Amino acid sequence: METIDVHVGVDEKRIVPIVWLGRGDRHVKARILMDAPGGSVKVLCIFFAKKGMFKLETEVIHDAPNTFSRTLVKGVLDGDAVANYEGLVVIKKGAKNADADLNEHAILLSQGARAGAIPRLEVLENEVKAGHGATVGKVGEEELFYLATRGLSRKEAKKMIVRGFLESFVDEFPPAESKEIRSALLKL
Repeated sequence: METIDVHVGVDEKRIVPIVWLGRGDRHVKARILMDAPGGSVKVLCIFFAKKGMFKLETEVIHDAPNTFSRTLVKGVLDGDAVANYEGLVVIKKGAKNADADLNEHAILLSQGARAGAIPRLEVLENEVKAGHGATVGKVGEEELFYLATRGLSRKEAKKMIVRGFLESFVDEFPPAESKEIRSALLKL
């Protein structure tokens, strides 16, 4: 298991990038502590694979006022790839004006691909903003039909949809990770 521990200081802005491109099984546990006022963090995870297993656990702890966090996990699975995500955001008593959001979105391209998501919030303070959500679905037949009427094969249409789904998210990553992800997307 790979562990990532991040401490966000006073008025500090951090990005925590996590990338899984299906090269072997991977288990990542990320814990982010925000115990100083004004801190901001984005936990960004992208995954796409045709085989292998990915397990991701994130925990973001707001323990100071005026903190901001966004946790966004996006991925595409094909073949027999599996991804499981558990996310937790804790807003402790005294963390007034904390603003937290936790989301996971996955697309499954085959019958054998599997994705699970458990987003959780633990809010112990009243004056906060907090939200969470998760979606796991397949590429819609209507989308594929529409692209087929534009001359694309089913395979080309799926590639276009996958690239569009992930590409919009890649720009949020730091340059090194963006480059790696874009290179892998070209090989789809």
